[in-house]
Amino acid sequence: MNALTITHTHAEGTLIDGTSKGDGTAEVLTVSGWRWGRSISAWFIPQSRDRLPKLGTIERTTTALEAAGFTVTTSIDHTHRPMAEVEAGKAQRQVDRVDALEQKADRKATAETAAWDREHAALRRLPEGGEPIKIGHHSETRHRNAIAKADRATRAALDATADTQQAQARADAATHTTGARYSPVTVANR
Repeated sequence: MNALTITHTHAEGTLIDGTSKGDGTAEVLTVSGWRWGRSISAWFIPQSRDRLPKLGTIERTTTALEAAGFTVTTSIDHTHRPMAEVEAGKAQRQVDRVDALEQKADRKATAETAAWDREHAALRRLPEGGEPIKIGHHSETRHRNAIAKADRATRAALDATADTQQAQARADAATHTTGARYSPVTVANR
């Protein structure tokens, strides 16, 4: 089996190295409270960055992995980062989050515009003046299909609008988070 290393530093939090997809560690780690971080491509213990190590979770994980046949070593660094460094890191991550949410809102707005364009195109394909469906006529199926397609396009455009509004609201809320974090009232209540 693989040799695994559980590390904890104040800056990075608690991570595990040496895992690979399909090696059997995922089942043990998820049960033990670990999560996979796509952005860091590693397993981590949530809320372990800039905090003391969660020794109970680390020991449970080590025991479970060793029972599953893995060799596990641990490396725990108890030194703390200066508070200014911690706050600068949080502020930078918040700026990155705001940027990502604004980009997502822009992508959703572009998708919304395209959905409304498709909706208008589908409505233009319908007969003018709200002409009724001619039952038994050779155009009946085409007319029914055009109405159904226009209905689906309208629903998709409305859903795209709702998605855009939600993404924009999240981006707007994220822009105020850092200001709220350092507001005098919030700081005084700590």
